[in-house]
Amino acid sequence: MSDRLWITWEDQRRNRELSKALHAKFIELKKIDLIKNRFSKYSQGIFKTIQVILQERPKIIFGQNPSLVLSLLLVSIKPLFGFKVIIDAHNAGIFPAEGRSALLMGMSRFIQRHADVVIVSNEGLHQHVAANKSRSFILQDKIPDISPGGALRKLKGRINLLFICSYAADEPYEAVIEAAAGLPEDIRVYITGNFKKASRLPANLPLNVELTGFLPLEEFEIMLRSVDATIDLTTRKDCLVCGAYESVAVEKPMILSDTIALRHSFHTGAVYTIHSTAALQKAMLDLVDRKEELTAQVKHLKKEKTVAWEKQRQLFERYLSELNS
Repeated sequence: MSDRLWITWEDQRRNRELSKALHAKFIELKKIDLIKNRFSKYSQGIFKTIQVILQERPKIIFGQNPSLVLSLLLVSIKPLFGFKVIIDAHNAGIFPAEGRSALLMGMSRFIQRHADVVIVSNEGLHQHVAANKSRSFILQDKIPDISPGGALRKLKGRINLLFICSYAADEPYEAVIEAAAGLPEDIRVYITGNFKKASRLPANLPLNVELTGFLPLEEFEIMLRSVDATIDLTTRKDCLVCGAYESVAVEKPMILSDTIALRHSFHTGAVYTIHSTAALQKAMLDLVDRKEELTAQVKHLKKEKTVAWEKQRQLFERYLSELNS
């Protein structure tokens, strides 16, 4: 039996890092996310989740949103089992389907109102939850435990950039490829993620662009250490991209989307850009020119964020103590 459980139906680094830091038993039912048939997926997810709850009888359950179904299940059954529900709401949990579905947005607001508290990563999402008259607590991703030293992969470019990508709707991968095509060939761009999910890949890639495909965690971390810098972009204005935290962990400078949320959270060690081909190309060349300066900045940022996160964790622990009293 465990006083605290962290339940997720997805494989996501934030879950692993936060559950460990908050001393919650980590239950990752990631095989649920691989089931294609929705009825089978959700019925099995609900069954396995309730089975775990009956076994563990926790006082507090942390649930990741997305999944909306998992989060809806937890807030719906909490009166039956008497546990508190903490929903860790990612941007896509607050704005499912990019906010375009009235039904899904209604589910999101219901979850927020019935959770005991909603964890969000930044002030923008906090304001959205507050507007829904729900309680939230800002807790960014913890800088992951990835050593800057370790195994490396021999890469082909004079400068090697890693575009951390999953080919999701909010990732402007087309513009990145077009921008790379206009760079010198010794500046190479490696793009992670399962490119079979991409709906808009060009027929012929530039010679300096390489699709890595999905990389298992160990291989991904080797790539992070091996490149000179990373690229992680999103069209979502209140999204703090996971790749930025991973880049800070291995002390690599970054190219990030020019949003208030990202500028505020990663205020140094990065080049910020809009998503036009010309702007992305300029950002890549700017990073190359300033690589040493930006690398020094990101090392300082790593120390700063590590100290700040620990202070916020301690505040959250006090918050949980009050909640459970």
